[in-house]
Amino acid sequence: MTSHALKVDNWSHCTTPSDRNGPPLVSVKLGCLHINPASIRGRRVFLLQMVVLCFVPHAALVLQNCTIMAQLAQTIDSSLFLDSEVNRTLSLGEMILAIERERLSVSRHLSEPVSANVLNKGTLEQIFAATDRWVGDNQSLVPDLLKMSLYDFREEVLNELNKKSESMRRISIYQQINSMLLNYMMRNVRSTKSPLWRKFLACYELVKTMDEMSVTIVILKLMDTDLHVLFPLQHHMGSVLEHLQSTLQFLEAEEDVNVMRELYEYYKTSNITSLNSSEINSNKSREVSEKYIADTTISLEKLKDIKTHLWAIVRESARSEVWAARQTLALGVAIFSVVLLASPVLLMLLRHIMYTLQIFTESIENSTQQLMAEKQKSDLLLSRMLPMPVLRRLRAERTVPAEAFDAVTIYFSDIVGFTSIAANSTPMEIINMLNMLYRMFDDTIKQYNVYKVETIGDAYMVVSGLPQRNGNRHASEIADMSLSLLRCVQGARVPHRPAEPLRIRAGVNTGPCVAGVVGATMPRYCLFGDTINTASRMESTGEAMRIHISQTTKEALDEIGKYVVESRGVVEVPGKGSMETFWLLGKMGSAQAESPRRLRLQDYDQNILELLIK
Repeated sequence: MTSHALKVDNWSHCTTPSDRNGPPLVSVKLGCLHINPASIRGRRVFLLQMVVLCFVPHAALVLQNCTIMAQLAQTIDSSLFLDSEVNRTLSLGEMILAIERERLSVSRHLSEPVSANVLNKGTLEQIFAATDRWVGDNQSLVPDLLKMSLYDFREEVLNELNKKSESMRRISIYQQINSMLLNYMMRNVRSTKSPLWRKFLACYELVKTMDEMSVTIVILKLMDTDLHVLFPLQHHMGSVLEHLQSTLQFLEAEEDVNVMRELYEYYKTSNITSLNSSEINSNKSREVSEKYIADTTISLEKLKDIKTHLWAIVRESARSEVWAARQTLALGVAIFSVVLLASPVLLMLLRHIMYTLQIFTESIENSTQQLMAEKQKSDLLLSRMLPMPVLRRLRAERTVPAEAFDAVTIYFSDIVGFTSIAANSTPMEIINMLNMLYRMFDDTIKQYNVYKVETIGDAYMVVSGLPQRNGNRHASEIADMSLSLLRCVQGARVPHRPAEPLRIRAGVNTGPCVAGVVGATMPRYCLFGDTINTASRMESTGEAMRIHISQTTKEALDEIGKYVVESRGVVEVPGKGSMETFWLLGKMGSAQAESPRRLRLQDYDQNILELLIK
């Protein structure tokens, strides 16, 4: 095989989009950043933003829980302080009542005959010891001076050194101690800010009521020796009524309220305050006093029962406050622990989400690349079927109407003796030969402003001047292209029959035509008009390795100049009659010179061999 023979390859070297670099991925704007979610940096930035997005509210939740925990800790401290205040206040009440019991016992001892005193000394000592458990404590609020006065008075009572003489003055030591303790108790009640303040006030008023009742008993027991006790008695009776009424306002238990209401009605209608100075030492006054003392003693027992019940309610309420505070604190600790434990769980879920998103992103990326590859393939096929301006209109979903062109130049060529070659060749040999020839033609015409319309068998059709108009350059573009194609096949031979030369003949015509897209299933860009028919007749009536042009083409080339044209004479053209036609021989100044850009057949053949070797 000579170097001028066409070499046939078994594959078409046409790069596809999958062979080229993939399209750049679309960047995503996250805040002020543009990132590529498929890149490593993009995934890191996206993960960082997701962490910030998730953990900023989580951090706020942790901070909120810390604040709540601080408030709960303060609440538990307040409840514990309330519990200690309850114990301190009730202890003060117990101390006051213990002193009140001692005062009643001492007054009873002082008011009894001397013969009965010996029998009461043991009882008094027990009562004194019971009181000392409260008063003698190092943490007791009773000053040492009052304690010493109390101890001296006890010695006088036990030793009978002061039998009823100045008894009212000396027994007032109990009133001094109780007044001081009641003041402390009232301070504790006023300093309480919890919902238990009503119960605290009820405790204070109840203790004050019992203290005032015991004072009235003491006064009545010592009335026979002191005529000036009537006014203090009336004062303390008024105080009893006042504190009974106050206690009624703050008690909540219905049974206790009923008992207190009965006591209030009794003391409100009591006739002990109606005694005057003349009746103090009379039998009537003694009867009234004894009855009052007996009734008041019973009332004190009832008040002790109310006190026991009220004390239990207050302690239970305080314990409930502490228990509720502890429960709330435990719940807060549990919620805070859940919030803290949610951090690693949230991080793990975030990593899983990021991993899933990464896989999904890669899947979308692959699908996008495949879609782009298929789109490029379809665009490549469409671009080979339709001109790019027409294709752009179709992409925009706009109709492409037929368009008339005033002047275009049509080129036709075919292989001389193609019927004989085809008859003596196999179909694959013919296909390979045409494939090689047309590939060479396609590479050559890329250098010119022309558009390849179609190939039918061995026919090769090219046009210039449409679909984009190029003024009067269409004739020169086709002329230059025709000369270049003719030079490319000079000396070429049939690839599978080296002894037989491969020759072409070409026909060119210039004139008006109409172009448009025809067909829906397989749309084609077709040309219509007598100009196309004449160009075809120029090709069919031409000669081998010569370019046959019409009169109109010759005139167009003459306007441009520099082209060598020879008259063929008058030729009988089928369907056209007699026409004067011409041969295009070359271009002045460059007719014999070959441009380095133009492919020679042997060069193209050599490139094919190199491709086959690779």
